[in-house]
Amino acid sequence: MSSLSEMPELVLENIIRLSDFRSVLTLRQVCRDFLNFIDDLNDSKLPDSKIEEISINTDGPENICLVYENLDPDLFFRHEFIYSVRKNSRSTYLKTTHLENTNIVDVAVRDLELILKFQKCNLERLCLSFFTFRLPNNSSVHTLAIKLCDMFKELNRTIKTKNLTIQMDDQSKFMLIIPFIDSDTLEDIYLRSIVKKVNINRIVKTEQWKKADKVQCDFFALNMNVEDIFHFSQFTITTFSISAKELDFLRKAITSSSNFYSSRLGNEFIFNESKELSNLWGPAIVSGNSYSPKRTWYFGMKNSKEKVLELISKNFCSRFEIIKLEDVPNGAIVNEYNEN
Repeated sequence: MSSLSEMPELVLENIIRLSDFRSVLTLRQVCRDFLNFIDDLNDSKLPDSKIEEISINTDGPENICLVYENLDPDLFFRHEFIYSVRKNSRSTYLKTTHLENTNIVDVAVRDLELILKFQKCNLERLCLSFFTFRLPNNSSVHTLAIKLCDMFKELNRTIKTKNLTIQMDDQSKFMLIIPFIDSDTLEDIYLRSIVKKVNINRIVKTEQWKKADKVQCDFFALNMNVEDIFHFSQFTITTFSISAKELDFLRKAITSSSNFYSSRLGNEFIFNESKELSNLWGPAIVSGNSYSPKRTWYFGMKNSKEKVLELISKNFCSRFEIIKLEDVPNGAIVNEYNEN
């Protein structure tokens, strides 16, 4: 094979541009010259990796796991890297490479950076999961989220993904990732933390939160106003507490929406403002037992005569769902749409 120095640069660029993504990764491993040439190329001259999903997570107390895949039957591929803390190595299904004195976190982040350089179409899902509470305090894996943040800065472009999943053991790490996601592409957000109560006052101010269509938070969201969720077509959130006035604000926003689907709003303490809701909305249909009664109201929608908002309030949660008018129980009152 001709050496790199003997091959015209334009010819090599065209070979790379027309090659399969995985073939270019293999070419990088041929020699140092090929590696440097490919890594120095402008992203626009690289082939599209056509990856659908990328995930990077702390796989138990000793490993980092990086997976990228495309589940389309015509393009199917799945590649997995395991970075071992104990062995200081990187493994694929083909081989294991011992990294000697190289930091495995740096290697994992560098591998992800390389994958993202080839990504031109939108990802379906990006999943980042960092549960490091079981690791020794001196483990380098604790730095993974921070080093990913630094890499995203250096990448100098946002990550285009429809679905974003972030699972953390430290609430401060959410904001290390969210600002680097393309807000115009993002549709669904899923946030999980082993910390039961998370202050999300900074998260709700991001363009990513404001432009997303759906959100789910698996923790008690502190310092959140109902106005922060008006725009979602679907949400699952638990707040510290909720008042009748706030539920009414949310009811007004939902009945004015043309794209709302269904949602759940939880509260940590027993809801004790049912009388206030009855004063606002009239009598509810009551079912269930006396300890945990279920109260249901129905409301007309601004933009549809065929659809109705069903609002159910129980001790620890409120559920909102758009149903067909014909599915409203016999005898139930449907409150007409009212902007006030």
